[in-house]
Amino acid sequence: MQFQSLQPMSDSFESMRPRLAPTVSVVQDGEDTCYLMMTGKDMLRCQGPLVSTLVTRLLPLLDGTRGVAEIRDVLDGTLEAKRVEEVLRLLLRHHLLMDAEPEQVLSTQERVAFGSLLALLSRSSTQPYRVLERLRRMRLVVVGDSELAREVVDALAECAFGTIDLVSPRGAWAAPTLELPVRVRHFDPGELRDVVPGAELVIGVQDGEFNFTRQMRELNRLCLRLGVSWLQVQLTLEAEGWLGPLHTPGTACFECMDMRMKSNLRTWKEHGLHEEQVEQGLSMGRRLGFRPMQRQLAGALAVEVLLHLSGIEASRLVGRSLVIDALSQESSLHPVLKHPACPACGTPPEARLHPWGEEDIRLERTLMSGAAAP
Repeated sequence: MQFQSLQPMSDSFESMRPRLAPTVSVVQDGEDTCYLMMTGKDMLRCQGPLVSTLVTRLLPLLDGTRGVAEIRDVLDGTLEAKRVEEVLRLLLRHHLLMDAEPEQVLSTQERVAFGSLLALLSRSSTQPYRVLERLRRMRLVVVGDSELAREVVDALAECAFGTIDLVSPRGAWAAPTLELPVRVRHFDPGELRDVVPGAELVIGVQDGEFNFTRQMRELNRLCLRLGVSWLQVQLTLEAEGWLGPLHTPGTACFECMDMRMKSNLRTWKEHGLHEEQVEQGLSMGRRLGFRPMQRQLAGALAVEVLLHLSGIEASRLVGRSLVIDALSQESSLHPVLKHPACPACGTPPEARLHPWGEEDIRLERTLMSGAAAP
């Protein structure tokens, strides 16, 4: 994880309420040496005659309740004002301090509920409260029809996103299992077109095989038309969790991925018949329905969304899928390319250089597979 570049301007520095980062531990070794431990592998060693003053006088003041000027005043006569500022800037540069000033806009419930998240954010930013405040203003949409969708909502709620709209059949509605200061709203599938516009991110949840494929195609085309980014997630019968791709304007869409996956199947015809019959209600789609794996996948998804929307790091799921084996815990990242014949985002048949239809592409694939067979 890359730390943000920190060279505070004078005005922002003076307005800070410095707080020692919650991940920091102070370990003293004699009178003139101490270690500020950030993790088991990362520390800052302090040596010299001012170490005792640092540990006993300055560090206890870094609790987020005082401004820089107040800290100077308290230490007046013990440390020169210039030396106090130098030490504070040194701690700030090494990511040992965070600015607690924005904490004032958070409720007590928010501070308690998201304390662990703030500690995590403080590892990559000296302004974790501002990052949290940004997350609190975001609205996400989760679209699904199973318990996996509800697990996704719970996991996202722990990441402090302010509003989460769940679009799901009424029979699948359930109150959030976690008591968090997050607004969760429920909508019927028929309201999808009204809910998606303006969302920071839309998440389509497919649990099992074919149960939700038609709705995922509808979601894909709606997001394409509106220019809204959306992320797909699926838990397969083989206990594989698929995260992504994150579909953004100009990248491969859901139907591109679906066509490419089918073109790699020798049983594409049978696969297509099964999907069609499930959508028509002639056959039952199956789900794994194993709650521990649903929670595992929902947690992994929430972390990916948090990293992406908080700006901590760019998403690795743009145009790629992360496949996680829920049993072995092995994972692999797969690129997903646009399909030129995609009915949702591809070039129209009349504009193609070779206007092949879907059956022509399938026939070519079948002949190639047959030629390669022994």
